[in-house]
Amino acid sequence: MGHATQLHASFTERIRPGLWSKVITQNRTNLGVSSIASGFVTHRKDWVITNYHAIYDSIFEPDEHDLRIEVMDQGRLKAEIVAVDIQNDLAILKIEQALRVPLLPLRETLPDRGESGYSMGKPGSYQHSIVTGTFNGVNDKAAAPLIIFSGPINGGMSGGPTLDGQGRVVGVNVATSTQHQLVGLAVPAEAVGQLIRRSASLQAQPSLDELRQDIARQVSAFNQQIVKNFDVPTHSVRRLGPFQVRGDLSTESPCSASRKDTSNDRYKRIDQRCASSSSLFITDRQQSGNIVMGSFWFHSEKLSATGLTRLIENQMTQLRTVREEKGPSTPWNCTEQRLRGRFDLPIQLHVCRRAVEHLPGLFDFRFRYTPLVAGPDALLVTGRMSGFDDASARAILFKSMDSLSFTPKAKP
Repeated sequence: MGHATQLHASFTERIRPGLWSKVITQNRTNLGVSSIASGFVTHRKDWVITNYHAIYDSIFEPDEHDLRIEVMDQGRLKAEIVAVDIQNDLAILKIEQALRVPLLPLRETLPDRGESGYSMGKPGSYQHSIVTGTFNGVNDKAAAPLIIFSGPINGGMSGGPTLDGQGRVVGVNVATSTQHQLVGLAVPAEAVGQLIRRSASLQAQPSLDELRQDIARQVSAFNQQIVKNFDVPTHSVRRLGPFQVRGDLSTESPCSASRKDTSNDRYKRIDQRCASSSSLFITDRQQSGNIVMGSFWFHSEKLSATGLTRLIENQMTQLRTVREEKGPSTPWNCTEQRLRGRFDLPIQLHVCRRAVEHLPGLFDFRFRYTPLVAGPDALLVTGRMSGFDDASARAILFKSMDSLSFTPKAKP
């Protein structure tokens, strides 16, 4: 037996007992399994660390789902949610009896690039697995930084620990790269430590309403960060004909543009589409922090001023009826107003809002506005924002309109 094999065997014997927990979301109707993930214990033997995305059904559909922790020699134990961190995709579960396993120590410093490590979990219907790999820095382009691990983190291993060579938890398995093979991603252990310290002082088990209120607060904090990041350098402003409009919503996702006119059209149309690069997962039907904006420039030397106005009005009318999409079933409420933008530019604004189910103070928004200008040019700006509080949505909308200006072409 080679040295590497001996080292792996020694590591396995020393650390394997600390992972004998499987996180199961169970459907109450037929006792079927909705999701399976991994978990581990650190800090307390009746607390299990796992991913938020593995247990969210129990927060938003509690009448239909139960949480269970399955341990090799202790069977299935009932679990309740102590705390969640949705930005880092973490959750703490409290089980009805302490697990007879050793606590895994946390290492709250990032592993060095090239350092060897292990990812542990239960992939699918297979037994618990230990995957060797190498740490390769941090992906800081996501909503929260993630450790890059050159080893496969397969389905079911989410929530399991990523460890260094000494058996200390440096991260929590969260995903596999969709672009590269054998590349896993892990939440840094520092986020686990912060969540534990934040939860250690709790006097009582939080109710589901309190958990939802806490999630709403976390989303609002994320929204506020988006508002701060919305003011980026001048590359975020683009020109469409005589109009200046808001451009890139993030440095990672530049806007796209396309031309929509044909030879038979009496006008030409240029479309610009811009999208934000990050969002927060709340449920499989609800994301938060996602922004998409479209700017549509119309130009016609053939249509009269009345005809061009009617064209824009027709486009606005088509957008006034908000199509129901997969998501919360709460109704849309819409308002319309005329206001003044930069340089006293008159703007017609139409905004629709609907409440996000179970999360007080959060809404989905749809908006569209057009500057009221004379001449052969017209502009229509549309947008949607998912899972925002009123103050953040209003700030982003007005920042978008503040980018708008109109410089008519000088007559010869």
